[in-house]
Amino acid sequence: MTKRRQVDDQTAAAYLTYMAVLEIRSMARRRKALKTWPDDDYVACIAWLSDLVHNLAGGVRPTRRWPPWREHKRPMYWTWNVAGPAGREWILATLEKGRLDWTPPPINDRR
Repeated sequence: MTKRRQVDDQTAAAYLTYMAVLEIRSMARRRKALKTWPDDDYVACIAWLSDLVHNLAGGVRPTRRWPPWREHKRPMYWTWNVAGPAGREWILATLEKGRLDWTPPPINDRR
């Protein structure tokens, strides 16, 4: 039995980016959406998944690329807050499959 491992935001972001690329490549080659996607439009699924993780790879760099309102102590804060329910579910399910324990940042409910 494989042990679970606690990870920080940088490790979670790197793992999620890697898994997203694998899923995107798989869908592109098979021309078929993931089983978790509600319909058979694999192009829409690829677009959704790439939109979800497009900030992750850049989010782990310590640069001042984002405006101050986007700066937080947790690199995954922005992605987690804009992911929506489906995105959050994908993030948690993907980390669960990798047997990685990660504590999500708080959700900002300001509207």
